[in-house]
Amino acid sequence: MVWVVLAAAAAVLVVVVVVVVVTAIALHRRQARELAAEQERLEDARRSTQHLETRVATLRHELAEQHRTNAELTARLRTAGDARGAGLWALERLRQSRLAGTPALRASGPGIDMAADLRDAITLELELLREDVGTYAEVSDVALGSAVTAREALAVLRVIQELSASLARRADELRIDVRRDGDVAVVIVSASGYPDAPPSHAILQRGVTALQGTLDVRSDGGAVVVEVRIPDSTT
Repeated sequence: MVWVVLAAAAAVLVVVVVVVVVTAIALHRRQARELAAEQERLEDARRSTQHLETRVATLRHELAEQHRTNAELTARLRTAGDARGAGLWALERLRQSRLAGTPALRASGPGIDMAADLRDAITLELELLREDVGTYAEVSDVALGSAVTAREALAVLRVIQELSASLARRADELRIDVRRDGDVAVVIVSASGYPDAPPSHAILQRGVTALQGTLDVRSDGGAVVVEVRIPDSTT
């Protein structure tokens, strides 16, 4: 009778051991699959991070090149004649139309409403910025009056392009205001939600100085406000 009990107990023990071993093996295999899946996700994340880092480096290089080009062109505006200014403006609008994937936006030449064309150009620039960066940007007002030269319009647009590109990636929202103060065109760009100290605008400063203008950067209630004043070189 004792042997029967011992045999039964041994059989039960064997079954328990087998169940424990099978369960352990199944758990190990599941954990191995989960580990492999996690390693694959980590590898995908690493590859994605490397791609993004490469893309960011490329964008930074392209942005730096654009900044230099903008500064050089802005600096030349001071000595550009009216005909040359109109030609540069036409080329800039052609560049915008190419980037936007639209036909030529507006003819350039005698009789063009430069003030209206400038507002259209700023509006399109901000639309392109929203598509590229995702930051909301809006022009509050363009109040330069009707006496806007091609040189002045191009200087204003270049300043807005430079400031928008510099501020948009770190701000929650951009608002642009353009107005006239006597013979001076005033461009004010307000970047709300900007988390850092105001950025340096050394390259833009050189271009503005070449136009005998001024650049002021300040913090105002959680926003970075940049004000550029450009005198009309024709006066």
